[in-house]
Amino acid sequence: MEEDANLEELKEKVDFGIKIWLEFEDKSILGSGWANLLACIDNDEINSLTEAAKECNYSYKYAWNILKRIEKRTGYSPVITSKGGPGGGGFVKLNNWGKYLLQRFRTLSEGIAKLESELK
Repeated sequence: MEEDANLEELKEKVDFGIKIWLEFEDKSILGSGWANLLACIDNDEINSLTEAAKECNYSYKYAWNILKRIEKRTGYSPVITSKGGPGGGGFVKLNNWGKYLLQRFRTLSEGIAKLESELK
């Protein structure tokens, strides 16, 4: 009988989760982490990739590589950039492609969250 009681406790702890990502021609281009980077870039209070990367706990190089991977996999960059001078001053902002990808990911994520809550 004790085994059945433990089984019931175990059953109560079982849950599920659904992860999504965007694909472009069968290549993964945007999951939750990369979407978070695009959201930080889209934030009006953040003007540089350095700031966006820091907000996501990414290195600048890793954040830059994410943007380059999206561009390599789709053929289009998700951002507009401007290089700064020796003292900085550059900026990064989402272009229309980047805004579309972020919005599409958010819309799908909201739908998945509703589905998850309905299934629980």
